[in-house]
Amino acid sequence: MPDRTDLVYLCEESLEGTLCCVYESYTRREVPFDILPEGTPTLYPSRPVVSDEAHAARVWRSLLKLDPEAAAWVRDGWCSCMEGREYRAYRFIRALYAHGPRIMGNLADSDVGEFFKLVRFQRNEAHLMKEFLRFADYGGALVSVIEPKALILESLAPHFTDRFPEEQFMIFDKTHGFALFYRPYEWVVRPVSELALPVADAKERNFRALWRRYYDRIGIEGRYNPKCRMTHMYKRFWKNMLEMDRETGVLRADERAPLDGPSGPLRLE
Repeated sequence: MPDRTDLVYLCEESLEGTLCCVYESYTRREVPFDILPEGTPTLYPSRPVVSDEAHAARVWRSLLKLDPEAAAWVRDGWCSCMEGREYRAYRFIRALYAHGPRIMGNLADSDVGEFFKLVRFQRNEAHLMKEFLRFADYGGALVSVIEPKALILESLAPHFTDRFPEEQFMIFDKTHGFALFYRPYEWVVRPVSELALPVADAKERNFRALWRRYYDRIGIEGRYNPKCRMTHMYKRFWKNMLEMDRETGVLRADERAPLDGPSGPLRLE
């Protein structure tokens, strides 16, 4: 049996870093007290864990061999960005190695149940964004800006690439500084520090006006219930939804600017 310790593992804040902690734990036959992102202050003795692509790949292959859905749990749970995700992922992986994939059906197990909350949160966030994400056309390229609480771009990619296979589009995750780029028929996620959108042209503004008018007209005046709407369409999504601009009272910057000609190119920084 591995020795339980009061050590805290400090690792790179990435899925690979967490998988390397799993490798380190089994190699050294020790169970860390906690796993924290490197640079996090702690009063416990700590062990820095250096990220190694080969070590992470070995752990990932072992998860895929056990059960592909178990590996998907580890990926999505880590992408939840919830506090303590590194250690919860580690505890879940230990439970998998000890009991096999059948343990995933036992949510009464504390390690499984706690980690499943992270998986469910990330997948719910991706599901909601499929409904509340809005694209705008800039010179033939579709662009959407989102502010999710979890890392969901790779979860969104299959849905939107299947829906718009002949388009070119970008989904910018403003919260985490990443963007999904798609062109027929390939996509990639890359870090993007800042997105500068050009002025929306007249055609795009007309389409936005049509969409807002349609949204207003399908509403039933006698059944207007803003509290009910907020339970289905959370207010945190409104700022990036065209039809809610009247509710927020803020006109997006690319419409406030005067029309000086056709849209210019996008600028990424």
